[in-house]
Amino acid sequence: MPFPRTGGCACGLIRYTLTKPPLIVHCCHCTACQRQTGSAFAINATIESYEVVLLAPESSSIAGSKTSPGPVPTGLEPAFASTTDASVPATPEIPQPVSVCLPSESGFGTTVVHCPTCFTSLWNYYGDGGPHVSYVRVGTLDKPWEVEPDVHIYTRSRRAFVDIADGKPQFTEYYPSREALLSEDALKRWELLKPTIAQWRIELRAAQAKEQGK
Repeated sequence: MPFPRTGGCACGLIRYTLTKPPLIVHCCHCTACQRQTGSAFAINATIESYEVVLLAPESSSIAGSKTSPGPVPTGLEPAFASTTDASVPATPEIPQPVSVCLPSESGFGTTVVHCPTCFTSLWNYYGDGGPHVSYVRVGTLDKPWEVEPDVHIYTRSRRAFVDIADGKPQFTEYYPSREALLSEDALKRWELLKPTIAQWRIELRAAQAKEQGK
């Protein structure tokens, strides 16, 4: 699949590009992803965070389709917003996403990065890489149908109507070895990222010790 690829939120305020292919793409069937997305699963493209580059805002749109791949323009009536007690999105010169940390089953937490205006979830940070590994919501890409999962995880909570027939590996929880699933290029990139993640974990332990000492 060709890269870079662009994506963004529903209102067009936050736009981004993925400068390289994902390290690996998960289809996650866990109940946390189901709750966060309001769907049966989430498709997350994991990638080094420095490969996610913010772009200037654009007019709001939604993704097209495989047969008509161009973006579909969207709009809103201020009168509709006011009569539904809603705000109208603003466009700052340098838009930045905002983050909120949610409790997780691991007890570690999950940081969700979203648009400050429309609140579209764009990517998450988890305990495996903290802020250095982004789990990008594939549905926010401009052509999400072109990015397929490499693996299905947490199938223990797969909804009964979801039939997995793509032949990709399946795990009832998280997979036991990331390295076993990565491509040769992705494995090299992951190895380069490990020292940065190790340093973050040192900083995390120091922050944990400080919190415990309060």
